[in-house]
Amino acid sequence: MARNLYDAPAKKGRSVALYGAVALAGVVMVGGVMAMIGQQRSAAAADWTPRGAPCPVWTAELPASRSRPEMESFDYSGANLGRWFGHAQCVELHKGALPGAGVYHACHFTGPDFVRVRIGDTETTFRPGVGKPVIVTLRDGEAACALDPRTVPPREP
Repeated sequence: MARNLYDAPAKKGRSVALYGAVALAGVVMVGGVMAMIGQQRSAAAADWTPRGAPCPVWTAELPASRSRPEMESFDYSGANLGRWFGHAQCVELHKGALPGAGVYHACHFTGPDFVRVRIGDTETTFRPGVGKPVIVTLRDGEAACALDPRTVPPREP
């Protein structure tokens, strides 16, 4: 009579070792993927870090001009941002390399003259000047502005 393959006694030691090897390979692969994601997040945050001096804060009334109507405004991440000139590009960045560290936001303006940021009841107006690119960072409910010599926005994360 032919012996059925399924009637063979199980070799328990070999299956435990196999499960252990598969589990170890899974941990190594997940760790490698997490490390790669962390490097990408860190590189994106470094790209979007301003490379210049802080923007001067403007406390007076905005100058009136017929050629410059109201600021072009848009809402982003709970803030209202306005500018007179140029283009804006905003991104979401991660505070740390590991998941769960939180996010913050940054916007690159190509040459705004004035940048107005409203977060809740707080309004701040920065005056970098015409043709001076800036990066505005929105982090933990506060806005920061710094000059950035790049006329082209950093790459998207």
